[in-house]
Amino acid sequence: MVLLISCDSGKYEIEGTVENLSDPTLFAVYESLDGNEVDTIICDQNGRFVTTHEQNNNLRVITFYYNKREQWFTVYPEEGKKIQVMGDAEYPQLMQVKGGHTNNKLSQFKRKATVLLKDMDALAKDAPTPERTTQMSNIKHELKRIVRNFIEDNAAEEASAILISEYFTNPEDMAQTEELINLLSPELNNNYVVKLLKSQVEKAKTTEIGAKAPDFRVTNIYGEVMTPDSFSNKHYILAFTASWCDLCKTEILLLDNLSMKYPADSLGIMLISLDDNIEEVRQMVLNDTIRWNLVTDSAGQAIDLFELYNVSSLPNCFFMDDRGIIRLRTANGVELENTIDEIMR
Repeated sequence: MVLLISCDSGKYEIEGTVENLSDPTLFAVYESLDGNEVDTIICDQNGRFVTTHEQNNNLRVITFYYNKREQWFTVYPEEGKKIQVMGDAEYPQLMQVKGGHTNNKLSQFKRKATVLLKDMDALAKDAPTPERTTQMSNIKHELKRIVRNFIEDNAAEEASAILISEYFTNPEDMAQTEELINLLSPELNNNYVVKLLKSQVEKAKTTEIGAKAPDFRVTNIYGEVMTPDSFSNKHYILAFTASWCDLCKTEILLLDNLSMKYPADSLGIMLISLDDNIEEVRQMVLNDTIRWNLVTDSAGQAIDLFELYNVSSLPNCFFMDDRGIIRLRTANGVELENTIDEIMR
């Protein structure tokens, strides 16, 4: 149990007990419009702790990280309200937060989704398997249905915007996000969560099909500076990969086929890899018959491109036409090859 109290002294006093902690250290992150503050809290052997924080009108959310920062739960402070958090550290998504309007509404949602949330936390502890992946996908699908129903019934609640941010903010597919934002009441337009969601939607549109490919400037492993102008008057592929990603192999993505099928002056290919050791990457490509135009993350440039192109999973391929317009985004080599054949022939 965690108790968050708004005290007369102008401080939030937080005291409580978190059951089944594997590590006694908690990290409380106070997220404010003025920036974030972090407080390290050491629990006693029973998981009890006490801490305080200055009241701040700009404070939006407090996130408690635990078990080596691998798990967390959040509370939404409301001045003058006592907030009680109850739950088991092994089931962070089931933490029940009571006190304050938004916390109460979110707890209402969790009660409706208790079984699914518990199953999700349990599956998260297991090693990845095809069966586990399918089960997790089914749970997430059902959770999204419950979230959508909650939003329709609570269109004027901040809790609805928070649930959109938790369940519908895949940067590679923000269409549902925008649809759900439009279900919210206009009185939430100035809410900070809604503003953030709208900005994420607008950013996602920069890499939608039909958009002009975002500009970039990077250096490949051969020291050559690459920009969209490097592919002027020809079609090109940006393939986001990593050496440890089995599905990212060039032969699986059919990039080898495409490289041999179309000359370099008509189709350019650039691989963006999360690998940060240039020398190791150079040794790997020496064994390949194709001289790949490869950008690594040695200077953080691959991460910048991942962010610029809203990439959150691997593999991910973008195909641009000779005008620099995005014509396809896919993780499927067959779809990539078929689309390029159709457009270039």
